[in-house]
Amino acid sequence: MKKTLAGAFRDNVRVFLQNFAEIEEYTVGEMTVWSTLLFSQDEGVFPLYTVEETAESSPDPFCNHCEAAGWGHHFVCQRKYHFIIPEKENWNLPLDEIDETHCHYLYGLIHCNGYGHLIRVNGLKNNSNFFSADDTMEFWDRLCTVLKSRYISARHVSRKEAIELSLIHGAAYGKSWFEKWGYKFSGGSPGITEQKYGETIQSLGSLNLDSIVADLKNRSRNMKRIKEMIDVYRKFSGKPLFTITDLLRLMLVFESRVQKDVSNACKYGGSETGESSPMGFEKFVDSMTKDCRWPSRRLENVLYVIVGLLKEHRAKNGESGNAISRQELRDGARKSIGDTGLIDYVLKSIKCFTIDNLIIRRAINPYSKLAEFNIRDQEASNGATSVRLRLGLSLSRDIRFLYENVLSEYIESHFFLTNNYHFVKEWTIKREITKNNKMELTCKVLPSFDEMETELTRRLPPGEMVVVDPWITIGELRVAAQWALRDTYCVMDEFEVTQIGGLRRIEDEKVVYGTVGPGSEVWVRGRGFDFSTVIRYEDEGRK
Repeated sequence: MKKTLAGAFRDNVRVFLQNFAEIEEYTVGEMTVWSTLLFSQDEGVFPLYTVEETAESSPDPFCNHCEAAGWGHHFVCQRKYHFIIPEKENWNLPLDEIDETHCHYLYGLIHCNGYGHLIRVNGLKNNSNFFSADDTMEFWDRLCTVLKSRYISARHVSRKEAIELSLIHGAAYGKSWFEKWGYKFSGGSPGITEQKYGETIQSLGSLNLDSIVADLKNRSRNMKRIKEMIDVYRKFSGKPLFTITDLLRLMLVFESRVQKDVSNACKYGGSETGESSPMGFEKFVDSMTKDCRWPSRRLENVLYVIVGLLKEHRAKNGESGNAISRQELRDGARKSIGDTGLIDYVLKSIKCFTIDNLIIRRAINPYSKLAEFNIRDQEASNGATSVRLRLGLSLSRDIRFLYENVLSEYIESHFFLTNNYHFVKEWTIKREITKNNKMELTCKVLPSFDEMETELTRRLPPGEMVVVDPWITIGELRVAAQWALRDTYCVMDEFEVTQIGGLRRIEDEKVVYGTVGPGSEVWVRGRGFDFSTVIRYEDEGRK
């Protein structure tokens, strides 16, 4: 699913579940669970769970995340959806409970009005067995876009890994890690403004490396290593490094290149073999002999034939076309080896091994979903890594050391950086007719003066998004708005929209397009608020 769905979030999530998910045979706390199987070239198939929680049956229909994000005045939604990618060891197990403290790879929550919260992103370290944090955020951002979310808050919680990631990225690039995906600073500790946060992050990045050495000379027991590290990376860079920003950018960029080279050199899951690098030839043969009836010499013979076929294929097709399908490789091997069972066993066993300074690997083609084999020169496949090893650099360890022994020394004077604060991303409503010939509008209820004086004394919640054909009448828009409001909010379960327009009614016979523009906020009036329900505001009405 690549295209953004056409409706509002409350409708799009239903389309998504109906067409791209299957209902599980179990429930979690009496909540329905859907699973969507996703594919990663590195890890194969993994689940995305979607859990629908209804306010009517929920033990806690309110939302503390809305309250923290400043949305406590929103009406409680009829439904909210939990999106979860569990840790890898739980991929084949049922989802046992909805628990925000679990170390899921991804945990997001979106209310049916399109407002939601990114609660947890794991894989924060680049040696994760699955997604890096960037991979997870790319997926989450795409999911929110496809389903047409309206606002998503991301809370910088006081969790060690999240703080490290955010501040390291902030010092390197002058902005929060969340800002890479369009999130903007929304608020935090009292008195902390977006300007103050930005200025502090900028000041961290502008720290002069030579000044750091002088400042920490008598304050840090690791001063010798700090100076040596700066000198090594300056030598490696080949260009001047003046500030902590210069140093961190070099380290982060080079680390991503090393990760990519290692991944391209050998794309198989470390969890299958317990290794994170290609297996040596003899060790690979030994591992196969433990579980088969063939002697090692026959296994070696098949491997030599396979390597020969791969070399021949590369010579004909070049580096860019050196992948060969399993079936083609099997057919070629049968010309020299009569035992097809032996051939199949060896092909199945190959993941990634080295022979004569070559790397042989098996991977799944992301388009055909079929196994392919290729051959690469070991030095070419691992170029950035070999440079790192020659210089004695350990990037992940050095970045962490720099954070713990340099940045933390200066962060102490800016304690608010380790406190809770929020970033929010908005998906704007289109102010033009969409490609599907639809108009996106927000319908905002204007209560009566008596209602605002007695029952609805707080700031009015945001309008509800409706997507309609441009040529419908105002009367038909009134019906669409009524259905949307009833379907979305508990307090409006039986609400009747009596007019479009605030103080001045717009006649029902008029055509929407030309009367209101695409992307407009339209006031609606009506009757039927359920003031008897206790499920009114997301913050339980505490403010």
